[in-house]
Amino acid sequence: MAETFDKKHLFEWLKDSAYKAHCTLEKGAQKTAEFTQAVNARIEANPRAKAVRDRLNVIVTEQSQRVQDVRIRGTRIGDLPNMAQKAAERQFLKILMKLREADPDMNWSEFMPNPEEMPIFEAFEVLGLPYGAPFEEVKRVYRRLMRENHPDKHAGSPEDEKKATLKTQALTAAYELIRDHYGKK
Repeated sequence: MAETFDKKHLFEWLKDSAYKAHCTLEKGAQKTAEFTQAVNARIEANPRAKAVRDRLNVIVTEQSQRVQDVRIRGTRIGDLPNMAQKAAERQFLKILMKLREADPDMNWSEFMPNPEEMPIFEAFEVLGLPYGAPFEEVKRVYRRLMRENHPDKHAGSPEDEKKATLKTQALTAAYELIRDHYGKK
């Protein structure tokens, strides 16, 4: 007999697994910090070792800055860790959105981040797109909506022109927020 699929149990297991992984990483980071402190204490006690360490720090700092400033297709290497985190968040939230579409009866909101804490959700809603839509699609929809709602198209009526101006301002603000979220210029 096949086991029934319990979504809530699955997400609890995912949360627990993520928490355990986080705790393990924290313990590893703590041990690394303790080891580093012990090594630094020994280096501080030896003037020659201290001079070598200081010189290596200068060289490493210079070289790492050069590497971080290298650009690949317009993306600065130093920005990649932040972009990777945002990409992982987008992928996770895309999965949640797909699950929400597949089973709307499940209370998926308990697994979603609080929209007030992430104004990016509202920005996607203003453009009428699901969270995590590709940037090219965001740009295409933004341009189409701007053409449709441009105030010059509603110049005959002051009230309609005012509504169109407010709409285009909201569209522009949403687009700029999403553009920054994707790391585009």
